[in-house]
Amino acid sequence: MANFTIDGKICIERELGVVPTNREFEDFISYFDVLKTCKWISDNNYSKVCLQFPDELLNVSAVIFEEIKNICDVDLYILGDTSYASCCVDAVAAMHVQGDAVIHYGRSCFTKSNIPVFTVLPKKELNLSSSMKTLQDKFDSDKLDKLCLFYDCEFEHYKDEIEKAWYQQYPNSYIAHIEMDENRKRFLGRLIRDVNGEVYNSDVLKNCTCIYIGFSGQTLFIYTISIEAKQWFSLNPETLEIVSKTETAWFKRRRFLIEKCKDANTIGILICKLAGDQTKDIISRLKDLCKVNGKKSYIISVGKPNVAKLANFPEIDIYVMVACPENDLYNYRDFYKPIVYPFELEVALNSNREPYFTSHVTDYDELLPGNKHYCDLNEATETTDVSLITNKIRETKVNSSIESSMELAEKQSMALETIGQNLQERSWKGLEQKLGETEVKKAEEGRQGIPLQYNNEPE
Repeated sequence: MANFTIDGKICIERELGVVPTNREFEDFISYFDVLKTCKWISDNNYSKVCLQFPDELLNVSAVIFEEIKNICDVDLYILGDTSYASCCVDAVAAMHVQGDAVIHYGRSCFTKSNIPVFTVLPKKELNLSSSMKTLQDKFDSDKLDKLCLFYDCEFEHYKDEIEKAWYQQYPNSYIAHIEMDENRKRFLGRLIRDVNGEVYNSDVLKNCTCIYIGFSGQTLFIYTISIEAKQWFSLNPETLEIVSKTETAWFKRRRFLIEKCKDANTIGILICKLAGDQTKDIISRLKDLCKVNGKKSYIISVGKPNVAKLANFPEIDIYVMVACPENDLYNYRDFYKPIVYPFELEVALNSNREPYFTSHVTDYDELLPGNKHYCDLNEATETTDVSLITNKIRETKVNSSIESSMELAEKQSMALETIGQNLQERSWKGLEQKLGETEVKKAEEGRQGIPLQYNNEPE
């Protein structure tokens, strides 16, 4: 129990540090694109705008608020604690104040939103000449093998200089530019262009060596598993070290979890993404996958998931997480039940998909009709095979898709009875309201602290 119990005073009395803002006024205005932000608000005649900040920028949120108010006559609201990942636009929080638009600060996953968004990306210094010199020493020419350059969003303000230096050195290669607007050829917030500005699909990268200028992290990881290329390299702009990137061990783990999906009887659809049309569509798609394979599915929304929250659902065999591409499933490796991506459930339960894959689909929008990685779903047939994990016989029992209303009602009733039975078998069934059974009392001061140790309990 040592890993699960701590002194409650540590949590209650902990002081939260605030990073001081030492930037000069002119630099501050430029760093956070205050003038561009105000112009965007004025040009679109927005009257109520929300400012969304990640945790690391909350200390400057009030200053930015005041600077925009000094220039624009607009009602502003600060969104601090997002429902899920800070890279996603919190359209739900903006709806609470009936906001017209959102100004999003910090790193972004560039996913679709049902509210107008102006993105202010972070900025970092880049020694471009040293970086290009290092690349030239490693890749002297692109005559035989074409190259494609990816750069971190922190260097977007250098995009013109990067483009000029890159095409001067590698005129036959490509750059994966950051693209804010919707485009059919956009993937993971990027558009591939050549020296003439022509746009290409991501398929062109299969014959390219891809280079990422930036620091190792979730963004680079998503690129290396999602984009099929001849080889991946990353260049650290500070140390100027070039490293080859491979994710063989990660793919082995995902294939193991695909087999776990096949073994599962009850699947939890874990919602970790803000509301939107694409979220509704992928939920419907996952439910259909479970239905045609004779598996039960439950939609679960608990905000930011943690071990304690998901431990309340012991009936679930495996979770499929509906989240933005930047959400790192590695952070959920210590949960009691496995968590997979929608693509992995597709591979496990859709017989039309190739069972072996060398690249991953982290953006679930691509799995929906009309997109690149969509695959038709056929009605499953009753089959028998052997689990590669348990070595036990695994049966797929499915019923006819044509059912009478009476049969459907009986199935729904049986499903409700199953849920009720699971709840009755638990030792703790939740708080009981006991309406009308308790006497009326005056309000009195309650306990303070956390359940592990309240202030009126002996230490």
